[in-house]
Amino acid sequence: MYLNRSTSLENSSFEGMPMKYIIQKLRKNGSENFNNPSTAEFELHVEGVDRPFWVHKDFLITQSEFFNDNLTSVRHGDLVKITLPSPETFESILEYLYTGDDDKWYDTITPENYQDVCNNVDYLGLGSEVRNICIAYYQNNMNA
Repeated sequence: MYLNRSTSLENSSFEGMPMKYIIQKLRKNGSENFNNPSTAEFELHVEGVDRPFWVHKDFLITQSEFFNDNLTSVRHGDLVKITLPSPETFESILEYLYTGDDDKWYDTITPENYQDVCNNVDYLGLGSEVRNICIAYYQNNMNA
């Protein structure tokens, strides 16, 4: 997939580059930016979670159809509220979007929350990389 969206990235030096490359570049500093209010562009509230998430538009819109569709008009400093099928599994997904740490995210999935994780992955419209981790978890832990 190549960047071809009317987003903040389109006016950047990333225009026309493969999305996978852009995500890789974002994730280089993902750990420092994850849930960091001093670098965040806006505050995200998820119904059912008692604290905000401090997020960056580019990390979200490049990896999620839901966020790409719903954050195009969000501006720096805005407060955004969303509802998800499984709020309790969102933070680990969000951290994965920032860091790309497959193993760390995989370790947060359990037989008890597997379906909730999958529901969020589907709802957020996350890509094949994320879905492949869910499939691997199912094959290794749920297919017995």
